[in-house]
Amino acid sequence: MIDMNEWANGSHNSFGDAIYMAALTTVLVLAVLGVVWRAGRRLALRATHRIPQDAQPLLEDTKFVMCLALVGGFGLLLTLNPGLLVLPKDTTFTEQVARQAGLEALSCPTIPDSKYMPGQGRYECEYVDAKGKAHDLSLLVASGDRVWLYDDNGKPMKVNEK
Repeated sequence: MIDMNEWANGSHNSFGDAIYMAALTTVLVLAVLGVVWRAGRRLALRATHRIPQDAQPLLEDTKFVMCLALVGGFGLLLTLNPGLLVLPKDTTFTEQVARQAGLEALSCPTIPDSKYMPGQGRYECEYVDAKGKAHDLSLLVASGDRVWLYDDNGKPMKVNEK
């Protein structure tokens, strides 16, 4: 059995995710702009020989260092954990079932619109397992927000959740 409750409720592309990405992007852009502005201004002053006598070296400039640390920190975080980067991607019903079942691909031509949870019933589907082997007739039964997969012999499939 696969629980599609979270996907069916729309949390796969929620308003909270949009706010999170907007905030993350804003902070990152402001930090990058801060680094570029401070470094560019310093280079322009140096090129015109107008650096004040009491000017600190660039790497001792607190605002520059803080912006540089933010950019470096975000870069390191996203490199170590790319899951923090929430990309708004609508997954279809069949893509979500395939992902949760550990299948490579799932196609259900009898489902008219797989952007939404289908009505309760049986649907003929074709799938490719994790080993790349194609299987002709599996039946998918959707009841509420729960989905069961059956192989072509009518036996329940073991779901290998990724």
